[in-house]
Amino acid sequence: MKRLIVVVAAALAMVGCATDSPEKVVEKCWKYLSEGEYADAVALMDAAPEERELYEAIFAEQCGELQRAGGMEEFELKGRSVGETDATVDGVVILKDGQRVELSCKLVLREGGWLITE
Repeated sequence: MKRLIVVVAAALAMVGCATDSPEKVVEKCWKYLSEGEYADAVALMDAAPEERELYEAIFAEQCGELQRAGGMEEFELKGRSVGETDATVDGVVILKDGQRVELSCKLVLREGGWLITE
């Protein structure tokens, strides 16, 4: 039993070390939105379970222009500020048609992972 606890603790520690950086979370969210994978995008947000379906519907309605532009080509990090439990990521999303979308996202650390709050 003691060995099992040690193995589980080691696995949890490894999962904690594998947490994506705040900028990687923002990049993944935009990638998911540009591919129409709205549930995956919402999973990277600090949204209550009862709000997730609403966010998915909003994204499905409003991301058509993003998809018509061919989706995300690249994410350029312009700046970041990371505290113990919060972060801000400033960047530019470059779309496949050449459009550039400047952004500033706030994130919060919850249960070992970064989530977008705004």
